[in-house]
Amino acid sequence: MKSVSILAPVDCTMLQAIALRGSGGFCQPPPFPLPSLHRPTTAPPPQRRNNRGSLPIDTPPPYGPVRSDEIDAVARLARHGFGLPRPIFDRYADLFGVDRLRVLRDTAPTGCYQPMACVAHWPVDQWFGGKAVPSQAIALMTVDPTRRGQGIGRALMHDALAEGRAAGAALAVLWPSTLPFYQRLGFGRGGVACRWSAPPALLAPPPAPLPDALAPDALAPDDGAIRPADPRDATPLAALRRRTLEDGNGLIERDEALWSLALCPDGDPADLFLLIGPDGAEGYIALSPPQMSPPQNRRLLVADLCAPTPRALRLARRLLSGYRAQVDRVVWRGGPDDPLALLATDVDVCLEEREEWLLRVLDVPRALTTRAYPNGIETTIAFAINDPLFPENTTVFRLEVAGGRGVIAHGVQDEASSATLGISAFSCLYSGHASATALWRAGLLYGKEKIIAALDRLFCGQRPWMVDRF
Repeated sequence: MKSVSILAPVDCTMLQAIALRGSGGFCQPPPFPLPSLHRPTTAPPPQRRNNRGSLPIDTPPPYGPVRSDEIDAVARLARHGFGLPRPIFDRYADLFGVDRLRVLRDTAPTGCYQPMACVAHWPVDQWFGGKAVPSQAIALMTVDPTRRGQGIGRALMHDALAEGRAAGAALAVLWPSTLPFYQRLGFGRGGVACRWSAPPALLAPPPAPLPDALAPDALAPDDGAIRPADPRDATPLAALRRRTLEDGNGLIERDEALWSLALCPDGDPADLFLLIGPDGAEGYIALSPPQMSPPQNRRLLVADLCAPTPRALRLARRLLSGYRAQVDRVVWRGGPDDPLALLATDVDVCLEEREEWLLRVLDVPRALTTRAYPNGIETTIAFAINDPLFPENTTVFRLEVAGGRGVIAHGVQDEASSATLGISAFSCLYSGHASATALWRAGLLYGKEKIIAALDRLFCGQRPWMVDRF
């Protein structure tokens, strides 16, 4: 496995004082300061003309990667779109890479090919049904405030989605600042992120497990250990997190930038603890630095948690409950069926925030054939999908599922015996965020009762969730 390392941080007091607005990773505090991309402005070189004298021959295309002389303009767009100060923009651009930035330029005679809008996107793997599906993460989509309402944002997103699709992405995923705009582009509600909180005492594990002859692996009170670890090396953590990815729906397989944000959420490394069983580490928990979290409203912030086994979860509960004298509440992010919330010993568990992320299927055949399905189901279902953005998706697809795998069958297709729905509703069904029955009741899916029941069985599983912000 490729090593994933996180650079040593330095003082980030300035970042802690900035109250960023909006959503998306470019609006979150970066894990450590990085070199500025700002360069002194110099006079541009003389432009060569083509043989007709109409346009410079080095004129950039309307859509494409940001150029070095356009960084200032993109930083200005980010400031107007997200309130992002230039130092924060520079750090994030270096963390994620300027090669992930795309711009849409003004091609009007008076526009001088200046960027009118920008977006960032990069490839990720998103897990559904126990398999990784190639996806496209999208962030920092914003339009010049003087050019909004002219279709520029839609044109930029169309180009960015087409680029991701051509590069092999079956899905696109983002955290929205608005829903109607992205729904018109074919995005549907993909899943949620929940912020939970509870008093530390409610998270304490029971003093001893009840004897149970049917549970020979029941944990003893002193079973396992909690050991500090280095948060700057995420390689062993990625291996521990793999089980959570395989068991859940919607989770992103982190790259180095996302690991940095997970383990250094406030600019400094989190306090990382491995949850040890008889055969080694079974999980981990990362707590935000004590000098920041406990004094702030007496809340302990869990930066990241991976407890895929009963033992690991019990050890995490033991650690968190030990802060009962220092803090009033423990705060963590998880899914709608969070095990910590489920095991709390009283009713003072609070769902403080519930956010939805959006998903769009870019390539229907690839999306249907790269994910996994429940074992024991053998069926054939036809989808009649309407996708105004990508005509290749507007047809009838016949999916055959057996042994947890799906293939697209070719041959005679009877549209009357298929499930008919738009790409937005199909994206919502694909993730499992909404059942076929719920979409049918909402008038977003049309099909016979037998087909709807088969779809519910096919796309069932854990409710999709994701905590990584970008």
